Amino acid sequence: MAAQMCPNCGGSNPAGAAFCQYCGSAFATGAATPLPSNAPPPAPPFPGSTNSWAGAPPQYAAPRRRSRLLVVLAVIVAVILVLGVVSFLLVPPGPEIQVTIINVDSPDNVCGLDGEYGDGFNASTGDLVGFDYLISGANASSGGTLPCTIVAVSTPTAGFSVTNVSVPLTVPANETVDLTFSIQCPGSDYTGSLTLVMT
Repeated sequence: MAAQMCPNCGGSNPAGAAFCQYCGSAFATGAATPLPSNAPPPAPPFPGSTNSWAGAPPQYAAPRRRSRLLVVLAVIVAVILVLGVVSFLLVPPGPEIQVTIINVDSPDNVCGLDGEYGDGFNASTGDLVGFDYLISGANASSGGTLPCTIVAVSTPTAGFSVTNVSVPLTVPANETVDLTFSIQCPGSDYTGSLTLVMT
């Protein structure tokens, strides 16, 4: 029996088929057009399609590309979030208080300290930082031949204060003694220099 041609897509179907094996169109009685015996079968409407059936419409699988893409995106976002949390937990935060240098201001040039400076420090907000300065007896007014006395240490730098100062401290001529004190850091972030006033 001659093959029949689908009037909808032109596909070649077995004689007597109820539905087109390419597009699924139902064949009405007498609606199919027989193909010439020497005519080549038309190409399937879908590349690579070789399925054939008779009596049932084609069943197409629902597309899954979009759902796979959503899964991949969800995995990427989850990995980024996990890496962010891990890096936050493993990397310590930077110092909140960064004093770059300590400048000494001594109006009376007590013990020759006016214009001296010391290294800065890093700390957290609200910290109490202890210091131990070595002071040499180089009294500017006596050429270092007389003792000098430090009676107070303070700071005009906003937010900072000086406590636990070991004063009055007498520094004998040509000797070195320890001046100890603590600096109370402010409760907010700070970056810059710090000035100490010694009298």
